[in-house]
Amino acid sequence: MSDQSPMDPGAPTRRDFVSSLAVGSFAAAAMVPRRSSPPASEGPSRASTQPPPVQLPPPKDDGPWDMSWLDRVDRAKYKLMFDIGAYLNGTGLYYAKNYLNGMRDGWGVEAPKVLPLLGVSGDAYPLVFGDAVWEKYHYGVSSKTNDSRTGQPAIRNVWWQPRAGESMAEFGVDVLQARGCQMLLCNNVFRGVIRRAMQETSRPYAEVRAELKAGLLPGVIVVPAMVAAMAMSQAHGAAYVFAGA
Repeated sequence: MSDQSPMDPGAPTRRDFVSSLAVGSFAAAAMVPRRSSPPASEGPSRASTQPPPVQLPPPKDDGPWDMSWLDRVDRAKYKLMFDIGAYLNGTGLYYAKNYLNGMRDGWGVEAPKVLPLLGVSGDAYPLVFGDAVWEKYHYGVSSKTNDSRTGQPAIRNVWWQPRAGESMAEFGVDVLQARGCQMLLCNNVFRGVIRRAMQETSRPYAEVRAELKAGLLPGVIVVPAMVAAMAMSQAHGAAYVFAGA
């Protein structure tokens, strides 16, 4: 079959038309000047304008570590490590309250024979900081926690010293501590909290760490790594429960 039009013997064929398109496209492309790479003298690249990452000292320099909590584990008969790796509006604290109530009501045992270890890591860290840190670093906003007393994002740790009638009145941190709970904070998470505070305030590591450590709730102990603390607690006879959801 011919590519030539039967209506006009002198008309160009389809093959001629496709060929002319190809030639035209090549010619048009040849007329467009190529964009050369900008010389280095034109200025810094986008990547170089980003702020450098905050450098932290090695974790081994964060000690010495308080290991007194392991002595408590040794003295207790019933000990359970709660893995609180998520904030979840205080769910891990609620689990600890249920454990204490169950041991008391079902078997008649309480502290010091019963020891709940509350291992705080992940985004659960606001649970263990005091009011000044909550207000300065806006933990109420970042954790999406409203204060039931004001109806606004909390500028205090709502899990510390709750009032009678508040939803967490039976499982505030101080309430659980009075019943024998030991609060532990993962140092790796703590370092992440320090890093963010350094970026916000442009202050050195040692200064920010000292501020935030002083801002921890009374009785909270920082451990080198929560996974290691869990292993050590199990080596000292504690059981484990996931309390992150």
